Amino acid sequence: DANSFILVFFGTVGSSLISTSFADFKGLSQLFKNLFFPSTKQLSLNEAIEIMIKISQDAQSVSRQALPDSIKGKKDLFLIRSIDMVAAGLDKDFIIQTLDTDIEEIRHRHAKKVTTVRTMGSFAPMFGMAGTVIGVIQVLKNVTDIDNIVSGMALALMTTLYGLFFSSIFFIPLSNKLKNLSEQEILTKQIIAQGIEMIMDKEIPLKVEKYLTAYVQSTQKETASKK
Repeated sequence: DANSFILVFFGTVGSSLISTSFADFKGLSQLFKNLFFPSTKQLSLNEAIEIMIKISQDAQSVSRQALPDSIKGKKDLFLIRSIDMVAAGLDKDFIIQTLDTDIEEIRHRHAKKVTTVRTMGSFAPMFGMAGTVIGVIQVLKNVTDIDNIVSGMALALMTTLYGLFFSSIFFIPLSNKLKNLSEQEILTKQIIAQGIEMIMDKEIPLKVEKYLTAYVQSTQKETASKK
């Protein structure tokens, strides 16, 4: 039913625009795109561990200025920025503080987007109920006209259905998935930051490997160790 869909969908979008900034709402389109078509630039947990072990091995034999060569072909901006700061000879405390600030900014930005999607999930049932009320009002206007009753009840029930669909099947599950992806990305960046700190302390690769694999689950530890 087109009227029911328009009421619930555009009502939800309109309320979300009012409750958040246009810039944050506009960013959701790119967020949904990355969700269904993940970016190849982001490293996975195991990839992050592997590259940090490789860098720690290279750091034993080459200077810091040569470390960017160890990540040629990698497109993860957080990793590139981390290695560039190390190669530039910046102070260790400054580098670690900068990386921690980056991670906190990412966590805050992701939390805002997750909250926006979850808010949309709470608006959808409200507009579904609004459509139900409108449909009931339409029925009560003329209870002797069967066509009026049918159209009114169709509007009432379809808007409720659309509200439940957008809330329970789309927005809320989507917000949960975004939260999980955010936690995984943040953990990956924490592994990189911790690896950078250990490399600057000139820790041996075996120690770097054992420490970083402690961040992941047992099944992933086995995979990382084999690689």
